Amino acid sequence: MATPAPIYQFKGIGPLGNPLVGDSAGADFSATGRFVSTISSVIGVLTVSAGLWFIVQMFTGAIQWLSSAGEKQALENAKKKITNAILGLLVVVMSYTLIGIVGTFMGLDLLNLQILIMNSKVK
Repeated sequence: MATPAPIYQFKGIGPLGNPLVGDSAGADFSATGRFVSTISSVIGVLTVSAGLWFIVQMFTGAIQWLSSAGEKQALENAKKKITNAILGLLVVVMSYTLIGIVGTFMGLDLLNLQILIMNSKVK
């Protein structure tokens, strides 16, 4: 019986059909390399977006607070906005931390998809 090929030797169809090759700079043009780079890019964009959203919400909450002029409802709305912004940022940071901790206990590097995929084998 033939030994199954590792999953990273998958050759896709169409634009993902290039074999596992790279350029002189080490870029990986395989289906796995493109998948990993796409996922990594999406996670990076979402993280930056979360950070920018936090900054915008903090500024708008601070402006609401300063312009509330002692009105209780406006002041409460500003406090809620700032609290929600801080909680949202904590969720993003804690999710990275939790993924890292779970990966450590499982013996997997969940934050490094390329190594995880390269080490997995088709059974």
